[in-house]
Amino acid sequence: MPGKLEYRFNNNKLGEFPLAKEVMTIGRADDNDIRIDNLAVSAHHAKLLNIFDDSFLEDLNSTNGTYVNGKAIDKHPLRHGDIITIGKHELRYTNQSKAYLGEAEKTILIRPKAESPGHPEPVVMTHGDAPITPELRDLSKARLQILNGRSAGRELALVKESVKLGKSGSEIVQINRRPDGHFIVCIDAPDDQLPPRVNGKDIGAGAIKLRNHDIIEINQLKIEYYIAS
Repeated sequence: MPGKLEYRFNNNKLGEFPLAKEVMTIGRADDNDIRIDNLAVSAHHAKLLNIFDDSFLEDLNSTNGTYVNGKAIDKHPLRHGDIITIGKHELRYTNQSKAYLGEAEKTILIRPKAESPGHPEPVVMTHGDAPITPELRDLSKARLQILNGRSAGRELALVKESVKLGKSGSEIVQINRRPDGHFIVCIDAPDDQLPPRVNGKDIGAGAIKLRNHDIIEINQLKIEYYIAS
């Protein structure tokens, strides 16, 4: 179920915006999906990427910045209860399907024993804490295995709802578990790196369903997705 944004100004609720489109923009110009008519708001201030019931917020090089819970962001995966501040206006993100996840996360850092030029960079894998339901039990056999670099052979079982891959503090992709499989989506594509790919094809702006033995590429690092027997 997609989330929604509650639009507030001076603690007064002015309206709600269901996140029903895959891409939505926020800004002062008339062509935005969410229009905020205020000089402190840029013409095209921020963008929302909505994939299934996950939403990601991106600042569009706005003049006054985009803030989530009081902190300036470039790109940010939204969580139930997040407060987005644009100018003096607030947009509260709500998504009841995500409310039970809480704030706790476990982070596993997979790092080469010795980093040196020419080797792929380390990967951070961050899991949400969703319970495993009976219909999702088979998907818990899915794993990620690093194929190259000094961490080659390292594995991680995908037993939780989501995992983010990338360097600590700058995750590149997120893998979400759905009833019909695992889907990968790009949440950041640094300009100085190759775009993330699956089987040699750019992931792009949409979500891609992962299949057994798919190869995920992040910069020079290769990771295999497979279902353990």
